[in-house]
Amino acid sequence: MKKAKDNYAWFTFINAVSYTLLSGNIITLFALRLQAGSFLIGLYSSFQYLGFISMLIGIAMVRKHKVVRLMGTYWAIRYVMMIPILFSPLLALRGLYQAAQGLITVSVFGFHLARGIAITGYNPIIGGITDERDRGSFLSRLMLIENLAVLSLGPVMALVLGREAPLFIYSLFILVGILTGFYAARLIFKLPEPQRIWDSLSGNLGRSFLGAVKRPSIRKFILIHFLSSLLLYMVSPFLILYIKKIYGQSDGSILLFAVFGNLGVICVALTSGFLIDKLGSKPLLFLYSLLFTLSLLPLVMTPELGSGRSIWVFCSLILFLNSFCTQGVVNAGQNYFLAAITPEERLNLGVVYYLFQGAAGGIGALLGGAALEGFQLVFPAQQDLVFEVYFGVLAALFILVLLLVRNMEDLGAYSILDTLSVIFSLRDLRAIGLLRRLNRSKSATEERSTIRALAEAPSELSRSELLQKLKSPRFAIRAEALSALENLPLDESSFRALISELKNRTFTTAYVAAEILGKKRVREARDTLRKGLRSADFFLSGKCMVALAQLDDRESISAIQDIIQNTQNPGLIIHGALALEIFRSPGSIPVLLTKLEEKASPYVRDEINLSIAGTLGLGEWFYPFYALYLEKSSSGIAALQGYVQEKLPPGQIREQVLELLALLPLRNRERFSARAVRLLESLRVHAGGADLSLVLKLAVADPRFYRFDRFCFLIATLIAWFAGGAGSVTGASPGNGTG
Repeated sequence: MKKAKDNYAWFTFINAVSYTLLSGNIITLFALRLQAGSFLIGLYSSFQYLGFISMLIGIAMVRKHKVVRLMGTYWAIRYVMMIPILFSPLLALRGLYQAAQGLITVSVFGFHLARGIAITGYNPIIGGITDERDRGSFLSRLMLIENLAVLSLGPVMALVLGREAPLFIYSLFILVGILTGFYAARLIFKLPEPQRIWDSLSGNLGRSFLGAVKRPSIRKFILIHFLSSLLLYMVSPFLILYIKKIYGQSDGSILLFAVFGNLGVICVALTSGFLIDKLGSKPLLFLYSLLFTLSLLPLVMTPELGSGRSIWVFCSLILFLNSFCTQGVVNAGQNYFLAAITPEERLNLGVVYYLFQGAAGGIGALLGGAALEGFQLVFPAQQDLVFEVYFGVLAALFILVLLLVRNMEDLGAYSILDTLSVIFSLRDLRAIGLLRRLNRSKSATEERSTIRALAEAPSELSRSELLQKLKSPRFAIRAEALSALENLPLDESSFRALISELKNRTFTTAYVAAEILGKKRVREARDTLRKGLRSADFFLSGKCMVALAQLDDRESISAIQDIIQNTQNPGLIIHGALALEIFRSPGSIPVLLTKLEEKASPYVRDEINLSIAGTLGLGEWFYPFYALYLEKSSSGIAALQGYVQEKLPPGQIREQVLELLALLPLRNRERFSARAVRLLESLRVHAGGADLSLVLKLAVADPRFYRFDRFCFLIATLIAWFAGGAGSVTGASPGNGTG
């Protein structure tokens, strides 16, 4: 597929050079030099679109020739059809202008007739060498290549033509266009024959169309496609005529203005290629249609421009905006159409697509030429008013297209308002750029670093791609994807994917999924998390305990307590202690106290002490005192003394608490234990409606516990807290001794 896309891109470049020399502006200027009027200009432009009708011939021939051979053969024939036009200057030099115009008419008609037959294979070939993930960006890439070729050729043509080039220069351009066209036709034969279309050949084109229009998405799109093509091609062919008649610009100047038109197409190729595959076709189709409507307003006003510089700026801007919006509408529409049909429908419905575009374009060009001729009869001496009325009517009609686009089916696209928010969000735009880089990643290392960058620029746009990365066989990539997902608001599909990860990735990334499900409060995951409690993967078991606590699944408390009591695994004890702290279950404190064993590591005992404080409701207040105590015991004790002196009123209780704190540094802990027991007998230590004074009194009286300095500091702190108002104090700062 990559080789096929590269070949097609090269064909696009060569063909763009040929097409620029044989059609569009060059034919319009050539015809004007041969005294053609508005109607003939419209007629020549209509051939470009009416030629699509010959696709009916192409679809009848495709079984015999196959797609690639048919396209290549008739691509070459269309250049043969342009050979007669080379002799039209000879007729003009003899004054036979009508004969010269007739020769142009025959050549241009034959050129587009053969092109219509050839283009039957366009949609099947494009659909065959791309997939849904990259089709929009590939179409935009082709548009970019095509217009870079035109952009590089335009200034050369303008320089050669100057203000009044002889007619043979036009013939020279056409000859070069024919020769390069033959070379482009050769490249088509190198493309692979598309698959999955041959079953559709047995179907009748009309029957395929009638079956498709039963689907609302297709029915609405065909109406919009026809109307937008009709109006677009009532504008584009006549901008050259507008510039020449209103502002009197030379052929060379007009070709230079056209360069800015190509810049517009390049810009839309870059923006569409960057956005369309991620945001979808519908919102971009609406935005380009809106911009096209607004771009007609300057034409309606026809400003008076005094200097040559202002004329150049105005004309360049007009052609830039027209090309930008027209190609944006076409590109977004084609991408929407390819997404709405099945691969088997690409051949038949691809013909229908171009038939409607061709009929609309041909009618639009003819109707536009006739309308301008008619307005000139109505306003014979007011050339400005002719174009103002003409473009004003088209702008009003395009508002109808906007309303229709707004009611199209989304086909998975973002809403119009969401698309606007993305376009104006640097974070979302950066995420789109990273997603494009992710799709082009060629190694696990590159993929992983890109996912990490996505985590640093969280955007909902990256959610679907990150979920896809959960299928990666590489643990590190799945872990990075899960970390990135943690920063995003998740939808139902995300929750299903995380629950699947939890079920099926034991000993790898299941524990990360459990952690996210808990943080996101996904209640649908409770049953799977409960099963994970008994997993041999202790990472997973620990994360499941915490996640169930975050979900307030109180039915799991007894199971978590059993795990803590029956394990010596520090990780499980720490996670279990944290889970019980989150539950704030006072009945869990005796379970936590049983793990304050001498063989337990100090960091495990620290976690238990903090969890006991948290269960009693003073975890946030206790932590800074405890951290300061671990850093330097005297500083922690001094900070707690400052709190007692500030918060407890003068009296016997304050003095007893201060005496208790003074006993903390002593090695003999029996005195501390006895004083703490007496204080606990006089205080009501409560949490969750339960009085825990007896539990703590028994613990501090037990030599197994009171020999631990940090546990004694916890008891002293609890006594200070409840003596100061039984939890009425909401916070403390050890630095200044305030609560």
